[in-house]
Amino acid sequence: MLAGLLLLLLAVQCHGWLSPNVLQHPTRLRQSSSSYEEPDNQFGNQNYWDKTYTQEKEFSWYCGWSEELEPFFTELVPDASAKVLIPGIGNDGCIRDMFDAGYTHLTAFDYAPEGVECAKRLFGSSRLKLMDDMRVADARSLPYDDEAYDAVLDKGTLDSIYLSGGADKDLASKHLGMAVKELARVLKRGGIAFCVTAACADAVQESFDKSNEEQRCWKQIRDGSIHMTDDGYTSNNIDATVLVWERV
Repeated sequence: MLAGLLLLLLAVQCHGWLSPNVLQHPTRLRQSSSSYEEPDNQFGNQNYWDKTYTQEKEFSWYCGWSEELEPFFTELVPDASAKVLIPGIGNDGCIRDMFDAGYTHLTAFDYAPEGVECAKRLFGSSRLKLMDDMRVADARSLPYDDEAYDAVLDKGTLDSIYLSGGADKDLASKHLGMAVKELARVLKRGGIAFCVTAACADAVQESFDKSNEEQRCWKQIRDGSIHMTDDGYTSNNIDATVLVWERV
């Protein structure tokens, strides 16, 4: 499966084992070199992700919803009427299943136009009518209001943002830091940033730590260690690292 190979490539590049070489908003993002430097790297390239989503119509990145992600997310965000932001929705069937479980107030975006089109096909017209928003957007500069969301569910998008820096780790950290600051801006006080990461868990942790040093805006409540819910689910059922912060 193409997506499975992508997960392996994400892990390999992040750890340095190889040398790296919406509904009403369907248009391609314009990039401004004055805003931030763009590296010559496939993970920061819209065309790369467009091709990926064209070839792989559905894939649950890192984990599915039922009996994998669901018990851990609902433990921290029990109110299904919560407004939840989904970065990098793409072809992730997990988010469709999350919607079907009752979390209908979703705002989803993807950096790649084809990612949005893929998600629209996965959701279908009846679900899309109930969603809050779906569009093309850049996680480093979000088009949403301050303190607009009760939670953010990230499944590998922060990993991809870090990897977009390629061999330039300073640039990778800069891009990731921009995205984390945007999450802090759009989350309400008391909101939850729920991150599922595998390829770049250390980099994600460091970026939140750095953001906290600058703004004192995060309280970590899940640090990647094994966690058991009250009804007996253990987080090692998720084939990834779960990192969670509360916006303070």
